[in-house]
Amino acid sequence: MKKTDLKGIAELVGIAAIVASLVFVGLEIRQTQSALMASTYQARAFDAMTAQRGLADSEYIGPIFAKIDIDNHQSLQELNDEEFWRLQRFFLSRMIDFDNEYFQYQSGFLDDQYYEGQLRPGLIRNAKRWRSLGLTEFRPEFGELVDKLLAEDTPN
Repeated sequence: MKKTDLKGIAELVGIAAIVASLVFVGLEIRQTQSALMASTYQARAFDAMTAQRGLADSEYIGPIFAKIDIDNHQSLQELNDEEFWRLQRFFLSRMIDFDNEYFQYQSGFLDDQYYEGQLRPGLIRNAKRWRSLGLTEFRPEFGELVDKLLAEDTPN
């Protein structure tokens, strides 16, 4: 065999090795992304369970919700200062949670089905409530989304 033939074979083997390693890296990235998405879903589920248990066990927030119609802005006047503050803190936590989930959606960790079926409707419902309590979004990008969704939801 000639020296040039060996060089060509070595180059071909090298190129094949590079292509194989790139395919392997691609598969590893896909597997890591799947694991990360599953972990994100599990973290959201645990967070939701913790929040619901907290509501069920709360001696403060439950009676506030029982006292008023949260969707009727006039009923907020029935709350004393402490109750109003507690309700604001509750919806502040909801706002932070929705902002976090929207950020995860933007980053590709939540799928379109979750966004359309869960995140979007819950965001519209809760944003009306936190805004009625005088709360506004921290991240401008999230605030723009809330403005857009609320404008779309407003009956003509």
